[in-house]
Amino acid sequence: MTEERNYEDEARKQGWKPEGEYNGKAPWTDAKTFVQKGEQIAGILKSRLDKQDAQIRQLQDANKEFGEYTNELIKKERDKTQQAITQLEEARAKAIDMGDGQEFTRLDSELNAARTQLERPAGNGAEPLDPLASEWLGQNDWYNSNRKLKYFADGLAEDLVAEGFRGQAYYSELTRRTIDQFPEEFGNPNQSRANSVESGGTPVSEDSGTEHAYENLPADAKAACDRYVKSGLTTVEDYVSNYEWDE
Repeated sequence: MTEERNYEDEARKQGWKPEGEYNGKAPWTDAKTFVQKGEQIAGILKSRLDKQDAQIRQLQDANKEFGEYTNELIKKERDKTQQAITQLEEARAKAIDMGDGQEFTRLDSELNAARTQLERPAGNGAEPLDPLASEWLGQNDWYNSNRKLKYFADGLAEDLVAEGFRGQAYYSELTRRTIDQFPEEFGNPNQSRANSVESGGTPVSEDSGTEHAYENLPADAKAACDRYVKSGLTTVEDYVSNYEWDE
């Protein structure tokens, strides 16, 4: 036979008092009701704590994934920098053999800059890339593939910050000024200026019925136009109007 539960004893241990001894403000309840309400409240609290624990674990997992992602990006950057150092060392040695002092000086300067970049802290001790930086690197592969453009862009960084550029505006201005300075490196040596920093859409030109239209651009110019529009640096119409057509 199952022993009957002693609610009064349990309730007293939790601070309950018989009606004759009770002087609290809340309505008095019997021992069984007091114990059952306490168990109900405890169950609710446990459910809330379990939910909070699950949310904390979810955030911890997300932070871990983001850390792994940014560390992977940093590793790729360091691998590319190391590869660039090797190529620069080979080119500098060749310049010495050729007796080209001017080329040696240029390469030696680039080599020192690359080594300085490689010596910066990386991995878990490095400041992770923010999402805007990661997105910008994905859309502007010239930063990793063209050392001249990379060093120029790096040199602009402090100036842009000093001028008050922040967030997306900073990266848009960084891209715009680099393209302005080196238009020939972006597949269109005839372009004088990408002067409109605004969002663009699908490459469709209003002048499609004329000779000077997007559809009639050379393949390399179309590719450049698509990149500029995607980066929000210009519109198709502005690009086409600025392009110097061969008459």
